[in-house]
Amino acid sequence: MTFPPEDFEQLRQLVIKIRQGEIALTVGKKTLSALEAMMLEPEMVAMVNIVELAKKLNLSPASLTRLAKLLGFKGFAAFQRVFKQKSKTTEHFYSNKIKQLIVNKDQPIKKQFAEQLHTVVDDLQRLQANVKSDDLARAKFLLANKNRVFIFGYRQSSAIASILRYGLALLRPNVQMLVQADHGAAVALGQLKKGDLLVVIGSSPYSNITVNVAAIAKKQHCQIIAITDSPLSPLNEFAEVTMHIPTAGAFYTNSLVASCFFVEGLLNLTAIELGQSALQNVQQHEVLLAQLGIGH
Repeated sequence: MTFPPEDFEQLRQLVIKIRQGEIALTVGKKTLSALEAMMLEPEMVAMVNIVELAKKLNLSPASLTRLAKLLGFKGFAAFQRVFKQKSKTTEHFYSNKIKQLIVNKDQPIKKQFAEQLHTVVDDLQRLQANVKSDDLARAKFLLANKNRVFIFGYRQSSAIASILRYGLALLRPNVQMLVQADHGAAVALGQLKKGDLLVVIGSSPYSNITVNVAAIAKKQHCQIIAITDSPLSPLNEFAEVTMHIPTAGAFYTNSLVASCFFVEGLLNLTAIELGQSALQNVQQHEVLLAQLGIGH
């Protein structure tokens, strides 16, 4: 871990490790909560001065300066610079990862491939260590028993959303993507009713549309499962159940391997929860496939 963090993502990872007790820094609970709040609103931190920020966070300016120095920065201005640079970093999220790949272009091909495999295995091991039985139990219950289930994922997360929708629709009725190709987000949100379940999927860099969809669904009294990547994800605050799936890796965007593995496991648990009902739905699907004369 680099001290001080060189960019917002490194700072985010540092905060996660502090919260999980992997790095021993003497950060009080109130200060840590304030730091986590800053991570959720980086634009606000970038735009205000230290006095205004301290007032918003219910801390003293001196406390903010001490926090910045504890994290390895020379002072608050250097700490704030990380937040000011965040928007530029987000704009170049993919190209920055490509640059990292190009740095290793002279390595043997087998070694490059092996390094990617190593990062995937690491993600899966961290997923296994971090996933909580209570969260899995609650998620499978909601997926099995809510009358209507909507699933939303934007950009790359739409791939995971599609896998989840397809698998869940085999097990039970009333499962659909929130935004269809011919619908806008506003029209789709209008479909949601009180008591519906929304599964929202998103990882850093978090899209505004994903966060806004979750926020609006919450206001419409929907229950929400968030499949995201971090305890600091902005999706956490809207969700009844959150699942934090590692997405680090050598891929030039977020790795989807752990997310695919997780969704498959969650669908298996949901099938067990549904029992004979899931079996009957799948058998009916097989009958329809046979009548259509197509394969699986």
